[in-house]
Amino acid sequence: MKNVMVSWSGGKDSSLALFKMLNDPTIKVKGLFSTVSSESDRLPMHEVKRTWLTRQAEAIGLPHYELELPLQASNEIYEKELHKQFEQFKKRGVQAIVYADLFLEDIRNYRDELLKRMDMQGVYPLWGTNSEEIAHELLRRGFKAVITTVDTDQLSGEFAGHVYNDDFLRQLPASVDPCGEYGEFHTFVFDGPIFNQPISIRTGDSFSTMNERFGHIELKE
Repeated sequence: MKNVMVSWSGGKDSSLALFKMLNDPTIKVKGLFSTVSSESDRLPMHEVKRTWLTRQAEAIGLPHYELELPLQASNEIYEKELHKQFEQFKKRGVQAIVYADLFLEDIRNYRDELLKRMDMQGVYPLWGTNSEEIAHELLRRGFKAVITTVDTDQLSGEFAGHVYNDDFLRQLPASVDPCGEYGEFHTFVFDGPIFNQPISIRTGDSFSTMNERFGHIELKE
């Protein structure tokens, strides 16, 4: 049996990847792993507060590990801190990191090269699956998510706060990937088959960060 740690964004794709790992008899999930900003206390890009990631891990029933990085950390700093974290994982018997990438080969190649240097492996349970198939599988299996971030160069900012459902998918322009694989949007999952109980959320005010190209929505109790 292979011990793995799941790279965790709290979004729909990482949730489906976790679901597949939890249902694979050859895999033992040892926990979830997220990178958070030490300045904002949020998950970069998704801009979800780290407390919500903790809530998810508690509802799932898995340990949650966080790597804190300074704002706009260089690749050198990122890789150095990641190496320290992965060394700790290896001491716990973890052999591989699970990623929810679908088809962006440059990202996968970077991850694999990095993992190889750290004497670890990458597992990609969603790799090569059509985005539309992934989107419909998520909904069919009962995952419920809200759009937390929108790249307003590619999609209207009004979609921030929208539930990820059939209505949302129907409204997407043809140029936007149904899973937002090019960064068009990001999500937060609050219910689904990986949870022991749903997370109660509501959407609050919209906000922007230093990069005003992205619109975000605040999550509230």
